[in-house]
Amino acid sequence: MDLPLALTTNSLRVTSLRQYIFNEILKSIFTGEFEAGTRLKIQYLAKRYGVSSTPLREAIIDLCGVGFAQFSLNRGAVVSAFGPQQIRDIYQVRRILEVESVHCACDCRNLKDIEEVYTETINLQVADRDENWFRRCTEIDKKTHLTIVNAAGNSHLKHEIIRYERLMNTINLIMEQDKHYEDFLSEHLEILEAMIHCDQKSAGEAMSNHINAAGKRTVEWISSLVEFQQ
Repeated sequence: MDLPLALTTNSLRVTSLRQYIFNEILKSIFTGEFEAGTRLKIQYLAKRYGVSSTPLREAIIDLCGVGFAQFSLNRGAVVSAFGPQQIRDIYQVRRILEVESVHCACDCRNLKDIEEVYTETINLQVADRDENWFRRCTEIDKKTHLTIVNAAGNSHLKHEIIRYERLMNTINLIMEQDKHYEDFLSEHLEILEAMIHCDQKSAGEAMSNHINAAGKRTVEWISSLVEFQQ
């Protein structure tokens, strides 16, 4: 199956068919094409995306896992109610997970990986703002959160954070969050520096502020979409 050009040449780098379908259905929910209560019919969606039912079912399960769809008796999966409040709820959960991850990671005796990410982030701040810079920012954003949760040493916490991270990556790419990479880098540095100094409280507050800022931008974007659809 040939992926749409926009999804293969821009920053939306699809790593699996399952993720591609997840992204596409999520975009259709955001744009209002799939309204609340819409049935996610396997046969229709498989034909639409030119895929088999297996990756499609997996993508729908992922959507249910982050609250954008739910299984209904005798109807299969249906799109959940969606709007600014649902986005606030999602970012609230993510904030709780990420702050706990930072708190746990501050107890880690070996912060070498954290220090390496900190250095990489500083280097990115002074690097040329070319096309490669935006790609590297996307990568360091993912790497920062993954490095922190790895240092936390809690496999269940890591599983939940990665689950939400996939959703956040899709939202960021659809929103063109590359406009805010300068903010991301500064916020990450504040988190990482506090961790390096084993300042659990400051690190947690910095992470909370980071997630809140991202959530605020997303809510504003979703609100504008809802107003446009009306």
